[in-house]
Amino acid sequence: MLKFLSRRNRSRNALLIIFIAALTIGLIGFFAPGLRPWASGGAAADDDSVVATVLKRDITVKELRSALNAYGQQMAQGQGASKQMDLETVYSLYGQQAIDNLIRKEIILYEAEQNNLLATDGEVQEKLKQVFNPWPGPEQYRARLQQAGTTPIEFEENLRASIAEEKLRAFISAAAQVSPQEIEDDYRKANTTYKVRWMEVTPDKFRSQVVVNDANLRAYFDAHKADFKITQEERKAKYIFIDQKKAGEAVQVSDDELKKAFNPAANIQQVRVSQIVINVPQKAGEAKPKSTKPKELAGAADATPGSGEDQELAKKVEDIFNRAKGKDGKAPEDFAALAREFSQDAKSKAAGGDIGYLNKKDKRDSDDPLNRVFSMAKDEVSSPIRKGDKFYILKVTDRKTPTFDEARPDLLKEVRNQKSYSKAVEVAQEAAQKFKESKNAEAVVAEINSKYGAQVAVVKETPFFVKGENLPELGAASDLETALFALPNPGEVSNWVNANNGFAVVQFSDTRDPHDPTFEEVKARVEQRYREDKAKDIAAEQARKIAQAQTPDAMKAAGDALGLRVEERAGLSASDSIGPLVSEANREPIYKLKAGEVLREPVKITDSDNYVVAAVIERRDADMGEAFQKAKKGIEDKLLQEKQEALFMAHLTTVEKQLKDAGKIKIRQEVIDTLLASSPTKIDPSNPMGTPNSTRPRRRAPQGQPRQ
Repeated sequence: MLKFLSRRNRSRNALLIIFIAALTIGLIGFFAPGLRPWASGGAAADDDSVVATVLKRDITVKELRSALNAYGQQMAQGQGASKQMDLETVYSLYGQQAIDNLIRKEIILYEAEQNNLLATDGEVQEKLKQVFNPWPGPEQYRARLQQAGTTPIEFEENLRASIAEEKLRAFISAAAQVSPQEIEDDYRKANTTYKVRWMEVTPDKFRSQVVVNDANLRAYFDAHKADFKITQEERKAKYIFIDQKKAGEAVQVSDDELKKAFNPAANIQQVRVSQIVINVPQKAGEAKPKSTKPKELAGAADATPGSGEDQELAKKVEDIFNRAKGKDGKAPEDFAALAREFSQDAKSKAAGGDIGYLNKKDKRDSDDPLNRVFSMAKDEVSSPIRKGDKFYILKVTDRKTPTFDEARPDLLKEVRNQKSYSKAVEVAQEAAQKFKESKNAEAVVAEINSKYGAQVAVVKETPFFVKGENLPELGAASDLETALFALPNPGEVSNWVNANNGFAVVQFSDTRDPHDPTFEEVKARVEQRYREDKAKDIAAEQARKIAQAQTPDAMKAAGDALGLRVEERAGLSASDSIGPLVSEANREPIYKLKAGEVLREPVKITDSDNYVVAAVIERRDADMGEAFQKAKKGIEDKLLQEKQEALFMAHLTTVEKQLKDAGKIKIRQEVIDTLLASSPTKIDPSNPMGTPNSTRPRRRAPQGQPRQ
């Protein structure tokens, strides 16, 4: 039964709720008694009320409540077993999905009936044997169902529905077939590996290159007047900006405070490091790691699973680590000697793995394994870390402990940063009070700066803008915008609000009704749009030029000349993302390249104005020999299951659309609203079914009886 349920769950079919219920009941025998029934909501939400109709089949309040309760239970388990979820909250998140699933269930029953595929009594009895094994007897059978908030009639009806769904699925998907070529293509896709070089070309990089003059802007405005038509109220604001960083500089910090914050171990900026680097052989047909982020390994089993060579390499790395660290009472071996014997990094091998002192402030990639050495103790050896196609074992051989005087500049900056927020809030509160009293921004700023230091506060103004519009320095949907449009009258001043890198106190200075603007009124907006459009054109053109490079190295040189970031990664398979290219459709043309080829047409990123130019540096094709022969059956089964699921879901979608178009699916939202309004009850995670006890069959009583 569990296997059956697992298969249905993987398919994400429309009877998810039923299977959750059936699985729960199947496991009731393993739990202590005492599951308490969940009372229904207010009396106004009658269990028999119809929330939707599919053909002549009714979906009741009770069924919807039960489905929502299943979702609520999952939510509650994610937030702690004792957490109770409000029914209305669950509906707001999963209501449509629950209704869709119930409708889909009725469509499945309808289609099964049309094709004479409904479950027989014998099939129901056989399914009961699977769920309740061993059979507990009629009294225990009824008791367990009662504990779960259902009845034998309801439970067996759900079993009938699940059997019918399985039979219909088999009937609809019987035509699915997988060809030998599809199997081969799937294996090649998963097991061919690449070293790819790419760069992202973005319009932002070229905004400054756009030539702007009044003639160009006027022509653009005339061609796009409809885009600049003002259709809602515009407002303009004057505001006092409090710079958090400047406010922090005004904070006085004594040496006593700095000494209290001084922790020599935590402020270490330089450590001396030795390393042992082991390369992972790149062989045709090997499965490659899906992520290039470093992974700290606890043992050989944590290495990338696959061939025996994978496990052998992981065991070798673990053995080197154990010898360097010491294990089972054995003293650690000399790290330098181990590095000279095993390390495959040519630069550090001869020096016993020593790579000298590292500075914490030096720039490194966020996923560089060396970042972790600054939190290691002297003589500590790291667990093996795999990043890309290398294992790293690191040892800290020395740590330069700074003196207080050496650490003082960083300490002062750190303590001031901690205090800058509180100080900026204090200044903003004071500015807001004075601004409300005087309505004179300039006078308030002069007073604030005189007290706290020059440039702590500054007066700024916005152009006219509408709600939701991007503003220079502020962005979209800022707190400033919210504060401004909440003020009822021009001249009024808000409380302080958050702004980028500080705080703002806003004054409503002017308003403008919807109208057709002149060029002068919207010139700033026109220029912004003009620059954006032209920058997109430049980015597209530059991407096409770079893509004409004849080799990956020539492509890199072209990108470097434009100041673009060039990236490359080894060990990628066709299912791996390439930088921002996360969709398979975007990546597909790149993975068709041969080694040394540059993709001639840049890839436009889905839902973006950015382009990716890419080249394949190395390509290792899949081994189509013995490894492929062993994998063929598994691939065929996987592809067949995918095709069967696609056929089944396509059929249901078609039938559902036909029924909706014919007006044979109706949802009664007013009944749902009544349910939510009259159900203050929380969903109880201890009751998976979440339904009141009832003996009323929903529509059709089963023809057979449970085993006695």
